[in-house]
Amino acid sequence: MSTGTARLLARRVKPVVGALETLGFWLVLRVRRRAKQLQRTDVSRASSDPPRVVLDGMIFQWKCRGAGLGVGRVWDRLMCEWSASGFARHVVVLDRGGTAPRYEGFSYRRVPPVRVLDSATQRLMLEEICHAEGAGVFVSTYHTHPLRCHSILYLYDMTPEVLGWDLCDAVWKEKHSAIRYASSYIALSESTASDFRRMFPQEMRKPLVVIMPGLDPVFHPAPPEEIESLTKTFGLPKHYFLFTGQRQGYKNAQLLFAAAAEFQTRTDMALLCVGGAPALEPDFEDLAGDLAVRITRLSDVQMRAAYSGAAALLYVSKYEGFGLPILEAMACGCPVITCDNSSQREVAGPAAVYVDDSDPAGLARAMRHVLDDSVRAEMIDQGRKRSAEFVWADKAAAVAEAVQECTLLERR
Repeated sequence: MSTGTARLLARRVKPVVGALETLGFWLVLRVRRRAKQLQRTDVSRASSDPPRVVLDGMIFQWKCRGAGLGVGRVWDRLMCEWSASGFARHVVVLDRGGTAPRYEGFSYRRVPPVRVLDSATQRLMLEEICHAEGAGVFVSTYHTHPLRCHSILYLYDMTPEVLGWDLCDAVWKEKHSAIRYASSYIALSESTASDFRRMFPQEMRKPLVVIMPGLDPVFHPAPPEEIESLTKTFGLPKHYFLFTGQRQGYKNAQLLFAAAAEFQTRTDMALLCVGGAPALEPDFEDLAGDLAVRITRLSDVQMRAAYSGAAALLYVSKYEGFGLPILEAMACGCPVITCDNSSQREVAGPAAVYVDDSDPAGLARAMRHVLDDSVRAEMIDQGRKRSAEFVWADKAAAVAEAVQECTLLERR
């Protein structure tokens, strides 16, 4: 998750300061009493029935507010595939404020938006819903959890833990609560799984499986007219390099603009930055000099055209849990320059050019390298082959299997 997303969540979601002060003594007693009741009763169902799954669609609430876009895309595609495979028939989606996508086969249950993290009332509500639905397992799209029902947690990254962010923030306290509560885990990459085991050794006894996401079918080489329309709209020259995400923090735009300083006088090159603040930061503006820099936000179709026409995607983060833009770029025939510091090699394999995340001169050399026609052709061919390995139907089936296996674990 980006620092910008974390800040947005922290602003909108404040921690509970003392359960007795916030909830009142009577409510705390109610939570404890109801938890004990739920421990004494179970909803009966035939042994031949498939386990009922309760899916908390919290991430779609954040996605509607401009946060958690990558994770939201992952869950949107999972739901689409589960609808097609029929697994959706076993899933009840908790729709936070009417934000969850609608797919055939799912049952939907409208619940209030999350306003307070680490909330006893939220957990009680989720447990009561799981109990009422006869759920065998609870799945959260973003770090919520009930009181007793089995829970499987999708680990997207260990960014705050690895990079030393303030783990006292409410967002990360809730994440750690969900980690401690979970019965089993899915990790988005081997890198994330390795970092998780290192950061949370006390949870290593619990099952963990690595399931990387698939490629959204919207991303493929764009037709020439789409590319031409995009380049005309933004006044882009033949050679432009693409950067996605926030330009502050671990996304490492500092490296990009330090390298761009070597191209200050080039009028046949440009940088297209998608996302982040609408105005270029003064320090980066000084480094860019006369090099054209365009900043915008794009739809998926426009993003497909941007990838397809770019000289390369510059994905130079200091840490990533997976890196969907790498996969999308390769599928669109866009060479990728990235860093070999976390999960990026798991995504790109041999199809990318790798640079050190603190070496501007190395990045500048790589940018010149991909402008060579023969190099570019080889990278495009390898990238398309690599991206074809990430099939959403297979990934969604693996996630569904992991969810079902969670129901077979011993009761809490």
